[in-house]
Amino acid sequence: MLSKEELEEYCKQYYSMIYKYCLSRLTRRADAEDATQETFVIFNQKAPALKPEHIKPWLITTAHHMVLKEYKRRSDAKDKECVYDEEMLEMSHKVQTFENSLVDYYISLYIDEIYDRLNENEKQLFDLCIDGNMKTGQIAQIMGLEPHACSMRKKRLKERCREIMLEILFY
Repeated sequence: MLSKEELEEYCKQYYSMIYKYCLSRLTRRADAEDATQETFVIFNQKAPALKPEHIKPWLITTAHHMVLKEYKRRSDAKDKECVYDEEMLEMSHKVQTFENSLVDYYISLYIDEIYDRLNENEKQLFDLCIDGNMKTGQIAQIMGLEPHACSMRKKRLKERCREIMLEILFY
């Protein structure tokens, strides 16, 4: 967590920008204020894991998630499907691209924490795949699996590692 002084400094620098973004998407001041505050609450917890050059895009990405969360809440309240406009869909694509880039950048720094969160089967597969020297067929043979099943497990493991990294960085 950040110190009170550090958080205040980041708020001075970015709060207005994040609030304007949320307000432009949500239009209701109270919802925009809530989304902005939630963004900074999460930021206070996750900021120590980030490099300074990633803070601004991280804040925008998290604010975007808060906007989507509010859209979902509104949709649930109306019991209707929420339709996003073209601009929102484009922004979602940009946010997802940034998230993927950030995960790729930080994953090697948090590999031990990711490993600790895996179950025993995932750890076994992870250990066999980590250096990239073994082919799927060889791994399948060691684990007593069909090559296709092994390939699917590798794919799920990769997704699981990315999910863990997203939790570390954003949620």
